[in-house]
Amino acid sequence: MRAAASVMALAQLVPAVAHAEDAGAAGAEAPSASTQLETITVTAQKTKTGLQKTPIAITAMSGDQLAKIDIRSAIDLDRHIPGMTVSDSGAFPVNITIRGVGYDGLQNLSAQPGVAYVENGVYIASPIAVVSSYLDVGQLEVLRGPQGTVNGQNADGGAINVTTNMPKLDAFHMGVEGSYGSYNYQRENGMVNLPLTKNLAFRATVQHEAHDGWYYAPNYPGNDHIGSQNAWTARGTFLWTPTDRLTVTVWGELYSNDINGVGARNMIDPIAGVRATSNDYATPEQTRSRIAAATAAYDLGGATAKFSTSYQYAFINNRNSADSLSTAQALEYYGVKDNIPEHSWGLNTVNEEFNVASKPGGRFDWIVGLFYQHTSGNENVFETQQGSSLIGTPYTIDYSAAGNPALYLAQQAAYGLSFASVSNAHRNSAAGYGQLTWHITDKLRLTGGLRYSWDKYTAHTAANFNIADLKSEFRKVTGKASVEYDVAPHSTLYASFSTGVKPGGANLNTSSTQIPQSFTHEFVRAYEIGSKNEFFDRKLRLNVSAFYNDYRNYQTDSEDPLPYQGGQTNIPKSKVYGLETEVSLILPQGWRIDANATAMGSRVDSHMHMLDAYSAQAINRATGGPYGTGNVDARYAAYFASDVYGNQLGRVPNFSTAMTISKSTDLPFGKLDAAVDANYRSPYWERVYNNPATDRVGSQFMMNLNLHFQPKRGPWYLELQVTNLTDSSDIATRFAENFGVGGVFDVYVPPRQVIGRVGVKF
Repeated sequence: MRAAASVMALAQLVPAVAHAEDAGAAGAEAPSASTQLETITVTAQKTKTGLQKTPIAITAMSGDQLAKIDIRSAIDLDRHIPGMTVSDSGAFPVNITIRGVGYDGLQNLSAQPGVAYVENGVYIASPIAVVSSYLDVGQLEVLRGPQGTVNGQNADGGAINVTTNMPKLDAFHMGVEGSYGSYNYQRENGMVNLPLTKNLAFRATVQHEAHDGWYYAPNYPGNDHIGSQNAWTARGTFLWTPTDRLTVTVWGELYSNDINGVGARNMIDPIAGVRATSNDYATPEQTRSRIAAATAAYDLGGATAKFSTSYQYAFINNRNSADSLSTAQALEYYGVKDNIPEHSWGLNTVNEEFNVASKPGGRFDWIVGLFYQHTSGNENVFETQQGSSLIGTPYTIDYSAAGNPALYLAQQAAYGLSFASVSNAHRNSAAGYGQLTWHITDKLRLTGGLRYSWDKYTAHTAANFNIADLKSEFRKVTGKASVEYDVAPHSTLYASFSTGVKPGGANLNTSSTQIPQSFTHEFVRAYEIGSKNEFFDRKLRLNVSAFYNDYRNYQTDSEDPLPYQGGQTNIPKSKVYGLETEVSLILPQGWRIDANATAMGSRVDSHMHMLDAYSAQAINRATGGPYGTGNVDARYAAYFASDVYGNQLGRVPNFSTAMTISKSTDLPFGKLDAAVDANYRSPYWERVYNNPATDRVGSQFMMNLNLHFQPKRGPWYLELQVTNLTDSSDIATRFAENFGVGGVFDVYVPPRQVIGRVGVKF
């Protein structure tokens, strides 16, 4: 039963969530760290409010708390946040899903994530940038439920709000840290805070993180282990306060990561071992992100005016094996060796936002604002499928075949060209929003907000035989209404209705017959009731929320009956519902428990024909390949025979829980902080097709250990961290390729790592 008994023991305890506990972290104020829970301030509404008086389901964690449970980037949030799954899909962007809404169009440049990502108040447009390391973080907030009023571009799933530590004007601060562990894991980082004048300070942080690969790949060119990473993150921030009323913040961030090969395994790969692949095609990947941003806030007296602007660049380029098998096995299973020598995305974004918000303490709290964003991007895809007669035939990457039928067919015959596409796209988004909270009495509050959003996406695309100009556009009003009532000084009930939208986009299917060339926006109506409580002189925090989300035009992937014409489509009606609980508990003698639990369900409520790429490619192989009469007829028959009505949505586990047990012990020569965290997630469907052979992801259980020693004298500290304490070999993500040969790939949780760390702060 593996760790089932441990899981059930954890589930019997009051479920809870890890909260910020560092008194120096953004928004955290600890009256007595050992006897009372900290007061947490969040910025979920673009103004500072108390966590317990904000009518939204929010998880907040400090930078110290992130380190204790080994959260180094957004990927590591998986299984730690109620209602959230994070899928690492190898060669494609990370898919963050909250309450059933995520980012199903991983292979589509125009598709947008359903979870907004915000750093220091700036909306981060590219999902590529989300994977950057959490460096020098003050506080992280995860907002669950649609953020269709004041946050980002608009989002129907939720938002991740990261606040990094700002420069301090009062004194010089510095810190350095070094780590080494299993699989040649290395992490070195440093921070310096420099007061330049009484009104100007600069803070710089830099980090290098690397490890060897833990996927065994005996056939891989030049290396028998893949998945190694070499990442650099750097951030510089200026804080300037020229007057008592004006505060200016300017910051820039760089992220770079090089991977020597995609750590994923085709589920049909016969090679022995869990983290093993027979792939013999080199699959290096480069990810780059650059952000430059500035924010100016001016005190108007009873309100604060704030303007922010940013430029963002994101790029990803990878060579990918669409089968992840050895050449011999690929020919045996698929009839071809399917390689992608180039798949690149490049995105340039400029966004600007202006808002005016009242100061807290009055009868009315309000905010009004404007948001604008322009993104231009390009996507290039080049793919070959070489049968036994063409294996090893040399070629050059030549995109002139895209949109040129004669040249495409000639190169297909010469060396097996199977897909060539060049897409240049632009997206413009604009919005105006406002929100008002009325303090009717000291105990009763009403909140209402509206947002008008306009979004237009255009793309000039050359794909295989055709050239097309594609467009997707919408105008939508979203918003929220909520009521809160304090039934006791530290107990609040709330009920809310909110809406949110995820923009639509365009596919690369210039001659499709059933799947639209442009897919429409996704929309949600969300109903939530909740209770936020603190008991026993603030030793116990218990937050509970129940939600029902009614989705329209849910975005997901489907193949078209005509080969190579699949893409994003919309399911008219679906729903997700659930119950989330969060608890933090202070116990005697330095003990503390933080944990969470979520129960969810989902269902497709519309009859909808869809064709799974895995099934479509099986038809292609059985009927001698695409475009033959028998092939197309069989694909049409399979498409119209399918119906996803009644299926569960992807990445909605029925149950998940996580718990951190920590203890702070004063020793004669210092202080020892120990933390053990464990998390469990029930099996779930990765996609809406609910195919037991390809979509079922099994249960997952993970444990981590962290020991932190701080001596009484001296600024140094020691740390020991053990991740995946039980050496679990669970599947973290099962990713089904939408194109190529329709392969299905498993990404496993990282193996156990033992990491030692030493640092100095002063």
